Amino acid sequence: MGVFMNSLLEHIYTTKRVEDSEGNLIDPFPAATPLTIGMFLGETIQKYHLKNTLEIGMAYGLSSLFICQAHQNVGSGQHIAIDPFQFKKWKSIGLLNIKRAGLEQKLKFFEDGSEKILPQLYLQNEKIDFAFIDGSHLFDYTLVEFFYLDRLLNVGGYIVFDDIWMPSIRKVVSFVLRNRKYELIPVKIEKNFSILLGRITRRFLQNPFDINDLKVKFIPDNVCLVKKISDDKRQWNFHRSF
Repeated sequence: MGVFMNSLLEHIYTTKRVEDSEGNLIDPFPAATPLTIGMFLGETIQKYHLKNTLEIGMAYGLSSLFICQAHQNVGSGQHIAIDPFQFKKWKSIGLLNIKRAGLEQKLKFFEDGSEKILPQLYLQNEKIDFAFIDGSHLFDYTLVEFFYLDRLLNVGGYIVFDDIWMPSIRKVVSFVLRNRKYELIPVKIEKNFSILLGRITRRFLQNPFDINDLKVKFIPDNVCLVKKISDDKRQWNFHRSF
């Protein structure tokens, strides 16, 4: 299925099941990362030689498996995953999958809210090259996550926002593109034109009178990739509507 796959990932996407610690089989979809998005994450990390990565929202661990496998492939890199519900909601399946794949040495895990962990990482002078935001999806939570991730992210690093079918996520991306020095990097994941057209149409129907996020509405996929061009140098009174 691809260089970013391992035998565990192939088994999960073939059977559409993950296994908990007691051997119970669970259908992880639609909560789990789709195959195309997982492949995109792995490709992005290897294409841009991104060594220190972070994700918010681990769940069943499929995105973590792709990212850690990409690090394993190149022989370097470390991944941080943050998920307050890994044990309570997801039955530790994400961590179990990382262990089953033999990728524990590539992962550092935090079971707490991103609003608590990200400031700690900032105070510890942690630096990253890549972040995948797939957490709460509420506007204010996602904006706070971006704020701290930007502090951690090296200039030239990348952030992937998941689920931009949601107005809350698009609004954060619109803020980033209009108010901060970030560049939208085109990606091509979904190739079915009818799916792409339906996706964009639904976004316009969700908030048809909001013209500030037109650029984001026309992003063809359900994820978007942005690149940090420079550190924040805004004047104290700078603001652009988003």
